[in-house]
Amino acid sequence: MIQKRDIACVACGDFGPKKEFIVKENMFGLLHEFIYVECMTCCSLQIKEVPENLSFYYSSEYYTSTGLVLSSSVKNIFKKLRWQFHMRNLLIYNNTEYLHWLKPLNLELDSKIADIGCGNGQLLYEMHCSGFNDLHGFDPFLHKEISLDGLKISQCNVEDIKGQFDVVMLHHSFEHMADPKATMKKLTSLIRPNGKLLIRVPVTDAEVWKTEGVNWFQLDAPRHLFIPSVKALKIMGDSNGLILTQVIFDSNEKQFVITDMYKKGFSLKSNDPDKFVDKKSRKSLIQKAKQLNKDQKGDQACFYFTKA
Repeated sequence: MIQKRDIACVACGDFGPKKEFIVKENMFGLLHEFIYVECMTCCSLQIKEVPENLSFYYSSEYYTSTGLVLSSSVKNIFKKLRWQFHMRNLLIYNNTEYLHWLKPLNLELDSKIADIGCGNGQLLYEMHCSGFNDLHGFDPFLHKEISLDGLKISQCNVEDIKGQFDVVMLHHSFEHMADPKATMKKLTSLIRPNGKLLIRVPVTDAEVWKTEGVNWFQLDAPRHLFIPSVKALKIMGDSNGLILTQVIFDSNEKQFVITDMYKKGFSLKSNDPDKFVDKKSRKSLIQKAKQLNKDQKGDQACFYFTKA
């Protein structure tokens, strides 16, 4: 349905007519309905009205509320070696996802790094175990602050973060921001000259969004307030003096499995997606996801920006 009343796109600012969709809360099976609108200029999606009680949808059962998984000193030695081998392209087989996300950043172990919307801080903890020594995490919904030598994780909103960093990262947190334009401006101020910004988000370029519509699990109403397209994020970067240097699609088979779960009326809270398909089907879906990533039609991507 085309919605006639003017609403500004939170990405490109366009006030033109927008498509309107009704999306249900499916993760916890609440089935509360929310209206999302799609910008016909940049193809990004945004929630029409942010719920006043948004914190209700980040309950103690939300996945970022889990505790840190700690590792032993022996494992930490392995993790340090793994990082060094990975950066030198010496690993024959590597299925540790975050190593692939970080490699294009060309990080030094003493780089000052911020992870905004870090959840429980697990990624920063893994980096700390790998030898990084100037790590800072921020999350407004953090249940327990952490302070170690070289690692500090704080309960903090993005607008309250102080200082500047060599690298700022947002791993599936940018889509939770109510005002992404203001957030992008703030992020730019947090990056040192020639510093880097990594944003990992779901994207509306996704083939699964075009074929499955409101059942697409990455809509994640109402927690995902905004889902950009590649075009939208480039516009936002350009307007803040950020150069988009690389886009890497990194979607996986969950875009099909969990979307199909929602389509059939199953919630994520009460059902294990790993048991929803057999091994043969999963293998086929993994290959399908890899092909969509190559075609830049996967449902999430990594955006690498440099501050001019």
